[in-house]
Amino acid sequence: MVTLTRSETGSSWKIETQALELALKILQDKGLTIGEVIHDDNAQVDAILKAHNIVSQKDLWHKFEGVLPGARSATVRIQVATRATGVGSSQITSASPDIQRQRPLKYPELAAHIAYKLKSWIYTCAKNAAMRGDATPGLLTMDIHNAADHWAGDHTTCSHLPSMRKYVVEKWTGGKEAKYPKGGETHKAVKEFLKKYITETKMKCYIRARENFISEMFHSVINKFATKRIHFDASHTARLACAAMDWNKNIRRDVRATYQRASNDTAVRRRVKTNRVLVERTSHWKKALAATVFS
Repeated sequence: MVTLTRSETGSSWKIETQALELALKILQDKGLTIGEVIHDDNAQVDAILKAHNIVSQKDLWHKFEGVLPGARSATVRIQVATRATGVGSSQITSASPDIQRQRPLKYPELAAHIAYKLKSWIYTCAKNAAMRGDATPGLLTMDIHNAADHWAGDHTTCSHLPSMRKYVVEKWTGGKEAKYPKGGETHKAVKEFLKKYITETKMKCYIRARENFISEMFHSVINKFATKRIHFDASHTARLACAAMDWNKNIRRDVRATYQRASNDTAVRRRVKTNRVLVERTSHWKKALAATVFS
């Protein structure tokens, strides 16, 4: 396992690039063939992987964080347009910061929640496509584009989808429960936004989501046990195994000494508390694991 800290490189992106180069060198020197690496949307890492003829997959959850600013910006432009009269689209696009900060709430639910719902919708579509073994970018793109009609209360497409491609719990039946009017300016703008940013070419990177989001949830905890952003096959299982090994080795450490200290709490009767001094945590298991993998 290759571990670099931010203090050594000054940048998390440098960490990712340098760790990848080190890992590739070590693994290839051992005669191992790497088929695929999942990473954040880092152009340098992408170029390195392509140079080594390795499949480059993007980190879903982090990638779709980038959808939020665009969705919020589109929402603001839509709402400013509904309030403005005689204003050209170019002027609306470059609306002053004061106007954008006002965020006129013609559709409050759209303004407050649409961006986060869109991110969850996209990720869920990609994850479920991976679960059912569907590697067709066109179907994934179609399912994501359906969000615009679904939020407008138009469930024509939803009703024709097979059960394995239905991801949404909400059961909207008409205009009253829709996020925005069907066929209105907001509906058209959301459709245009999805058509522009969710294309078949881009979706080729996300047809195999696997357990990547679950793996990401463990990074803050297990970062010191395994490389942070480089995902080899079954990376989620590997991180769980590392955490379990550390837990098993250090949960029941021997008591090296004991000492007694009087309580400083003046609200209760003064009493003596016995404290234990445990032996230091061991990390020998990491060396043994590395020796097994790279020997």
